[in-house]
Amino acid sequence: MQKKIALKLNRYLYYGWYILILSSISTFFSSPGQTYSISVFIDSYIAEFNYSRTLISSIYSIATVLSGILMIFVGKAVDRFGPRFMLVFTGIMLAFTCFFNSFIFNIPMIFIGFFLLRFFGQGSLTLIPGSLVPQWFDKRKAFAISLLTMGTIIGNMFVPAINHFIIGKYSWVTAWRSWGLLLLIGFVPLMWFFIINKPEDIHLLPDNKPKEDDHSDDEELQQLARTSFNLAEALRTKEFWFLGIISMIIPMISTGMMFHFFSLMATKHIAETATAYIIGLVALPGFLIPLIAGVIIDRYRSKHILFAMLGIIMIDLLFMLTVNSILEASIFILVYGLATNIQNVTTSVIWVKYFGRLHLGSIRGAATVFTVVGSAFGTIPFGLSYDLTGGYSAVFIAMSVAAMLGMIMTLSIRKPIKADLLG
Repeated sequence: MQKKIALKLNRYLYYGWYILILSSISTFFSSPGQTYSISVFIDSYIAEFNYSRTLISSIYSIATVLSGILMIFVGKAVDRFGPRFMLVFTGIMLAFTCFFNSFIFNIPMIFIGFFLLRFFGQGSLTLIPGSLVPQWFDKRKAFAISLLTMGTIIGNMFVPAINHFIIGKYSWVTAWRSWGLLLLIGFVPLMWFFIINKPEDIHLLPDNKPKEDDHSDDEELQQLARTSFNLAEALRTKEFWFLGIISMIIPMISTGMMFHFFSLMATKHIAETATAYIIGLVALPGFLIPLIAGVIIDRYRSKHILFAMLGIIMIDLLFMLTVNSILEASIFILVYGLATNIQNVTTSVIWVKYFGRLHLGSIRGAATVFTVVGSAFGTIPFGLSYDLTGGYSAVFIAMSVAAMLGMIMTLSIRKPIKADLLG
């Protein structure tokens, strides 16, 4: 039935744009598993259960590492079962995860809750849409992927404040149950009725390119097979490993900083209410990314963009050492948001550019391991910095060094050629 719906809608607008909107909605619904959402619950956990910030950070990190390691299997499942099935399944599981989190009362349950949130939310609901959208676009990959991030951007802007409001007015239990209901009655039906795995499934080509003859679908798939890397081939290139390590840096910084953001702002004497809105500003520059994608990302070499953005991030992290007001904190978060949004879109584009789209699910699944592990290792140094020194200056200096090392690595990557690899 969904194919009939898709073909009917395609008469008015290329169905890839509908897929893009649905994929962006998917990234928004990853919010329950994202650090910008979970961070709002942390002070409630510490107050109610009387656990230390370092203990909660460590549990979160271990859960994130474990979920990240398993992402490679999610990627393979996307290639095997298709994005539609995986989005529906993941949406249902994330809903039940939210309900589970509303019942937690001890360390083992908090760990299980964190693991399931990170696995189905932050991991799966970003990996699956990220593998789906490039199937539908070729010439406008960067533009499409930049629009895909709108869901995360909107979530980053509004979800912390929404969570803060619900927790303050009702309770953290109500907040989790609200997310569970929203996923079941809103997200899952949309994915079931409207997602199509790839344009060839409804006899279209990427970008809605006109078919030259009845064999265009077969020729497109043959070209994909000749140029696309499978996971085993990608693992043999240095670019896979270098890009993987580079892609760890931003999640490491972002997760650690956002997880402890309310505490960080308290050390700067900024009130909790103001902090809830400042943290949302990180997503605001993302609305400029579709314009930037056409002007910069689609025109210049991806490695040079990565180099420049890591440089800006390094300088911005050092600027945080001097922040002492709401205005300065807002400037910091806006610059950080702009640089990281450009970096994230460029990284998503480069995986497709370098390795093709035929086995993108498996490759992105393996690459997500780097991202999630980076996220995991971010929380511990921030927590230790606070517990050992009473502040976060030491960890911001360390993270700026990590950004500088990433800059050096970008200079040694180039697009791999499959024929060269196979000899």
